[in-house]
Amino acid sequence: MLNPLGLKELKYFSVDQLLHNTYSISLFDQLLYNSYRISLFDQLLHNTYTISLLDQHLHNTYYISLHASSLKSPLHGLWEPNDLKFEPDIPEFKELHIRMKGYDYPILESYAKYVHRVVKVMFNLDSDAWPSPAKSVQIRTFLPGSTSVNQKYELSEYVRTVAAENVPTTTVPILLQFIQKNCPQGIQVALKEPDPEDDEFRYVPDYEILELQAQKEAIASGKIIKK
Repeated sequence: MLNPLGLKELKYFSVDQLLHNTYSISLFDQLLYNSYRISLFDQLLHNTYTISLLDQHLHNTYYISLHASSLKSPLHGLWEPNDLKFEPDIPEFKELHIRMKGYDYPILESYAKYVHRVVKVMFNLDSDAWPSPAKSVQIRTFLPGSTSVNQKYELSEYVRTVAAENVPTTTVPILLQFIQKNCPQGIQVALKEPDPEDDEFRYVPDYEILELQAQKEAIASGKIIKK
């Protein structure tokens, strides 16, 4: 008997044979399904292993980072370029003192406040100001053509100082010209670098300590016998 398509004669299968073939196909499908599951399981294990390696790498990297951050460096843990310039492009004076002296206290005090305000506001410099103890000055006048004293005057010389820090060298001529142009009569003004003697002159000496120090030196030299 020919099939409708004109091919070879169809074979008739028994029910048992058909069931057997169906069972074989079912086993084959199950085998394919199990193989697919095994493939998925292998892939899952591979991904899990990869994730485990990644976690371990991140864990080690984190501890290495913590260990590196715990080590102190000369830059306090901050990286800075080697070619970084710490000095300004324009040279600077670390500190300059504007020293003002005069015999008229109100005028000197007013001018010192003015200079301090100009340095801080107009020139935008870090500044500080302080007074110094008054210095007693004796002035004598002589008779014409003689060495005989005509008059004696006891005057007090007052001193005020304004200190400016990190002053650019290009600012110094402008600052000096400005304070000289606005200096009132009777006031002497000078712009200079700090002098240790001027700094010591700021403080009033303790005469009791000086006296005890002199006695100690005299005892050490043998001029005075210690009782």
